[in-house]
Amino acid sequence: MNLDLVDRRILDLLQKDGSLSSNEVASKLNMTTPPCWRRIRKLKDEGYLQKQVWIISPEAMNFKVTIYANVRLTTHDKEATTAFREQVQTLPEVQECYILLGASDVLVKVLVHDIKEHEDVFYNHISQLPGVKEVTSSVVLS
Repeated sequence: MNLDLVDRRILDLLQKDGSLSSNEVASKLNMTTPPCWRRIRKLKDEGYLQKQVWIISPEAMNFKVTIYANVRLTTHDKEATTAFREQVQTLPEVQECYILLGASDVLVKVLVHDIKEHEDVFYNHISQLPGVKEVTSSVVLS
């Protein structure tokens, strides 16, 4: 599917606010609702729109510290990285996990209430997962 300007504007609007109805999107684009709805349906069918979610505010949930942990694994094969990713994503503090090429094998985003909680997550969970060789954490300032 070739995306035209209207499709791109629809994607932009829905990415900023996934709760917009077809009618609201059409109104913002000075379109009538039926063609707008058809375009949105086609964008969904073609896989451009994957899912609609609500993003929970970390501050409202009292998560004050964001940590990015760079993890080096003892082995770098697909089985080891997949096993690590599946296990680390079971931790409720883990928000995102990426397998990388480069100096680190995995990048993990962790949200915690305070540094003490991160210490617990690090020592008792992440560093204890099978295959972990080294973990280097960075605390987000802003």
